[in-house]
Amino acid sequence: MQRILQALLKWSPSSAGAAITLHALWQQQWTQGAIAFTGTALLSLLTAYSDKFTAILKQAVEQRGERDARWIVGQVGGMGFGDRYRQSLIYAYRTTRTQGFDLAPFKPDLEQVYVPLRVQASSLPQLSGALIQPERSIDALSIWPFLVAAPAARIALIGPPGSGKSTLLEHLALTYARRRHPQQHPKAPDRIPVLLYLRDWRDAIAADSPPTLVQLIEQQVQRQPSDRPLEGTADWFVTRLAQGQCLVMLDGLDEVADPAQRQKAAQWVNQQMQRYGRSPFILTSRPFGYDSVKTHLPQIDLVLGVQPFHWREVEQFITRWYRENESKRQARAIDPGIEQAARSSAADLLRRIQNSPPLAAMAVNPLLLTMIATVHCYRGALPRRRVELYAEICDVLLGRRQEAKGLSDRLSAAQKQTVLQVLALKGMQRNTREFKLVTACLLIRQRLATVAGAEADPIEFLQSIERVSGLLVQREQDVYEFAHKSLQEYLAAKQIKDINQEMLLARHIDDPWWEETIRLYAAQADASYLIQTAIDRNTVQSLAIAYDCLEEGLRVDSNVRKSLEVAIEEGLESTNPAIFKLAAEVKLSRRLKNLLRIDDKTEIDTSYITCAEYQLFIDEKRSIGQNRQPDHWTSARFAPGDANKPITGVRASDAIEFCDWLTARSSVLGDVYEEGGDRVYVGDFRFRVLSPVEVQEYPLLQASNAEKIPIGEKIRIAKEQVYPKEKNEYEGKF
Repeated sequence: MQRILQALLKWSPSSAGAAITLHALWQQQWTQGAIAFTGTALLSLLTAYSDKFTAILKQAVEQRGERDARWIVGQVGGMGFGDRYRQSLIYAYRTTRTQGFDLAPFKPDLEQVYVPLRVQASSLPQLSGALIQPERSIDALSIWPFLVAAPAARIALIGPPGSGKSTLLEHLALTYARRRHPQQHPKAPDRIPVLLYLRDWRDAIAADSPPTLVQLIEQQVQRQPSDRPLEGTADWFVTRLAQGQCLVMLDGLDEVADPAQRQKAAQWVNQQMQRYGRSPFILTSRPFGYDSVKTHLPQIDLVLGVQPFHWREVEQFITRWYRENESKRQARAIDPGIEQAARSSAADLLRRIQNSPPLAAMAVNPLLLTMIATVHCYRGALPRRRVELYAEICDVLLGRRQEAKGLSDRLSAAQKQTVLQVLALKGMQRNTREFKLVTACLLIRQRLATVAGAEADPIEFLQSIERVSGLLVQREQDVYEFAHKSLQEYLAAKQIKDINQEMLLARHIDDPWWEETIRLYAAQADASYLIQTAIDRNTVQSLAIAYDCLEEGLRVDSNVRKSLEVAIEEGLESTNPAIFKLAAEVKLSRRLKNLLRIDDKTEIDTSYITCAEYQLFIDEKRSIGQNRQPDHWTSARFAPGDANKPITGVRASDAIEFCDWLTARSSVLGDVYEEGGDRVYVGDFRFRVLSPVEVQEYPLLQASNAEKIPIGEKIRIAKEQVYPKEKNEYEGKF
């Protein structure tokens, strides 16, 4: 019956038209009949068209409706483990985690302030452990091209303290969790991010029967914030690790402080890389922490060095930091008012950095730049030395933060700091960043009683530091640590100075765990004894720390300076690549600090570039497949005994490229870029080769046999200011 009704309805319009036509013809109404006939024919054609159109449209709508319905069901009622796991990562990493420097009651969103780091493939001897690195390269890239080019790479990401290694991993985790990787690189494969902090699991993986990677992931997942328990973790990850769908990120090999534990940790990492050969791994560490165990990591096939910020990145970070800070402070979305307030504060800070070479040197380090912005925001003025910046940060956290909030405290910032110094040094001596509450109370009880009286409660003191200042953070129930290792290192150095225990540092002169504490101590005291101890030890690590102490030391005996200079000169002829590089870097650095000023814009060199100095350029270019050695050399290195002789036989194009390279690595806030086939320099000064007129007008201060060599085959350099210093934006072309 239903089909009959449908047929009648379908044909009723045409049938009615036919009846009207027949009736008109029967009455001999020819005009009306013709009109009715034409209308009936058109109606029949339209009906046929409509039937076919409706059928196809109905089919398409049904298919689309089915897809949309499945999507809605999947989103609303069927969110699987993978989606819930990604959401837990978003909860964990969506805000910045630079604890201790967030003086406001809010934390910036990571994506709003993050500035991508540049990394460069490098051999380990080329990587510096110093917090402030002058070296940068125009060949550096973000990490994404490396992840795309080698889908199953085993990467060691090496950088000094505060260079942004951990934040880079957290940003990778957040990017993949939000599935925004195509925005970073169009060919980036989809990955399931896994991020483990090795110091959290050091005891477990150093045990006789360590857990597997999947077992650690299972425990880590339970720690992550989630709207409901994440169950079924093990089976889910076993499958995806085996299929190469995960990106495994292991942070902080150097923070496994005990050498024996670090070796076992490296062996464990290598075993996991072997087991899950299809999944990419990233392992982070400070240079010496990795160097001490690299023989236990044969699976590592790519070493990437984290590059310091250049000026554009400093500008980006400060602008973003103040915009986010102002937006959160006013609890408003970003609008023209927020933008104007942020621009004003950012411009003031950028101007201060540009006008202060020491601040400019610190600003290339992301952690120090964050600290600079923090102090500027709350103090309005900035210190000139790194150790003074740490002192200012502690003062802000322990005192001025409470003052800004209108809180009273019977202990001064200095009194609280002396108590925390005891705790920091004990942590360094025990090779740990964390401590249980009961242990910490025993360690500080005597010092706390000295400054606050016998009735002072250590538990209350520590909890107050954690709640109010943020200098301590609670990692888990009754387990605390300093907000950042660098703060623990500074406080430990201050304590060693206060109690006159320099011998403690001398015993650890080439221990990677103590290197930053040694530098920070030298910046507050006479560094002569530590430098001499390092010279006597005569290792790459000890000579590196000796030179750092010479650079940052408050005072250094003249005889010790000479001893270090002798050691450096001997290092120029060393066949050990790391010792040679260190010595050559020292020689080149001293050259650039002793240029002769000839006018208000130009400084010139008073001697020729030596073979040892030019060798640094050759080695770096060779590491990226480019040959820049002089044609007359019979090997890739200068002849023995020629380290201090002028480099000769250099092509004119290579000499210009050497100056480009020198500019990029020496200008703290400048860099060289490729734009439209041209090399464009952005910064406050550049290096160039002396012109023939300048060579004649300013001869060498000390004539030598080198003068007999034709001028065109040797290199003398000039440092030239690109724009007047009062300008804030610099851009010029070679």
